[in-house]
Amino acid sequence: PVLSQVGFRVVLYDDRPQAAVLEQFPQAVRIVLGDYRHIFDHITITDRDYVVIMTNGHEHDFQAEVQVLRGETAYVGVIGSRKKTAFVNQRLREAGIPEEKIAFVHTPVGTPIKAVTPEEIAVSIAGEMICVRAARREAAGEVHHGCPMH
Repeated sequence: PVLSQVGFRVVLYDDRPQAAVLEQFPQAVRIVLGDYRHIFDHITITDRDYVVIMTNGHEHDFQAEVQVLRGETAYVGVIGSRKKTAFVNQRLREAGIPEEKIAFVHTPVGTPIKAVTPEEIAVSIAGEMICVRAARREAAGEVHHGCPMH
């Protein structure tokens, strides 16, 4: 819900039929049920897209990340512990993903606000994505939005 309220179009991709249900994510513009090994059979990700990976396992994270990092995106964030990140990063190296691509990934995902609850974690992720989006707009020379806080 937070992402859709701040201007992101949310597409949910999950391999679990019980999770990929529109009623659970009414703010999503699309929900896709598919295998993590074949993401691009179902969706297109471009250099303007923001990707957050939070699957239910190390192997699923790897399957999603390796595909996403072979292309170009505006942002990639991955939820996970240091142990999970180290495991997935090693697998990415073994799969030939360059270090600069691995370093591009925001992990652990989110702005470090000591978030604990799912709602707080959502806010921290949205905050990080907003910051990256603003930096990209600024780098592209887009006009400042006039926020009185800046």
